[in-house]
Amino acid sequence: MAEQSTDILIVGGGPAGMMTGMTAAQFAPHKKVLVVRPETDAVIPCGIPYIFGTLGGTEEDMAGRAPLLAAGGTIQVGRVRSVDRTTRTAHLESGDLIHWERLVLATGGENFIPPIPGTDLEGVFSIQKDYDYLDTLFSTLIPKIHTLAIIGGGFIGVEFADEIRKRGIEVHIVEMLPHLMQAAFDRDACEAVEKKLRGHGVHIHTGCKVEAILPGPDGKRVAHVQITGRPALAVDGILIAIGVRPNVHLAKDMGLTVNPSGGIWVDAYQRSREDPAIFAVGDCAHKQDFFTRKVNHSLIASQAAAEGRIAGMNLYGLRELRHSTGTVSVYASEIDGLAFGVAGMTQRQAEAEGFRILAGEARLPDHHPASMPHTTEIYCRVIFSADSLQLLGGQVLGGPTTGELINTIGLAVQMRATAPDLASMQFGSQPRLTPPPAPPDRGDR
Repeated sequence: MAEQSTDILIVGGGPAGMMTGMTAAQFAPHKKVLVVRPETDAVIPCGIPYIFGTLGGTEEDMAGRAPLLAAGGTIQVGRVRSVDRTTRTAHLESGDLIHWERLVLATGGENFIPPIPGTDLEGVFSIQKDYDYLDTLFSTLIPKIHTLAIIGGGFIGVEFADEIRKRGIEVHIVEMLPHLMQAAFDRDACEAVEKKLRGHGVHIHTGCKVEAILPGPDGKRVAHVQITGRPALAVDGILIAIGVRPNVHLAKDMGLTVNPSGGIWVDAYQRSREDPAIFAVGDCAHKQDFFTRKVNHSLIASQAAAEGRIAGMNLYGLRELRHSTGTVSVYASEIDGLAFGVAGMTQRQAEAEGFRILAGEARLPDHHPASMPHTTEIYCRVIFSADSLQLLGGQVLGGPTTGELINTIGLAVQMRATAPDLASMQFGSQPRLTPPPAPPDRGDR
């Protein structure tokens, strides 16, 4: 058994943990930063679906450790078995003991596996943020699959479907809601994505509930998916992509408060309720919506990294200008030239919350002049409060400039910008690089 001491112990080495470590090393340069994570090699979470198509291998989706090491932090491979808050010690599965001054839990999330029969059959898998697991999946399991069913039509399900079909595999998406990605987008964007996927031969089954996953004659390997009210769908592989739940096992064992939503309760500076020396960041931490303060289940890397920066800045004293004001969901993806992004509330979500809204929309070329090469039409819809004219959110369908536009909308939401602010905002315009400076039409809805 080895025994060591560190000033800052970070449990978990994903985007939240690594960002906490890098930020802490910058803001507390005389403190020792140690990240303990179970994997030697970490992957970039957002790039995981692309391993199976565009990237062509797990090795191409590696997350770098150099920035943390360059800042003076260290990484140790291992698993924390338990933490004693009284003695400020962490016990590893290896028997090692670590004394700490500040503790940051970045234990991430774990895939939700629905309680339906057959999830333990061979050929049934979920996406995990583990290099060895993904590498085995890429090189061993996927090549044997001819027909794949994806249970869940959110971002992961849609991106994986588009990537895996590039390998000549027949793909079916089974989604309980009436449309794919309905939790994140308004209907018109959902339908555009569905049309694009169908155009590439992806079979879409919406409004469908999976009753069971059935084995073949050997009783071991998956052979069918039983959908309520429909004939069984013949498959030889299944991806479960329903969602992720916070991994709070260690936090519960420590006696930390876990919100009914499932995440570790934290304040605006990512501090736990029980101890100001213990922080939680990323998928394991509770999140509140930017506007309503209701539970927000957006477990995405960009939010995790933002929480890591906040925690890293505030480990040894609160910095009033840097704290979490709530989660603004910012998503973007692309399928064969069709990019789609959303930031903040959709029109459907805003109306469901009871906001009186104004919605503005526009269709226009994404370069100025429109005769520039590779120009693509973009569709943008933005939502404002009818009373304050504050921006509530927006969504974009278009080409490569979609990412820039949706991040601009996300930033404007966080800055509490209003319609007049946006109409008078100055920004740079370059024919090859940026969308044109044309404000959306305004209309009452």
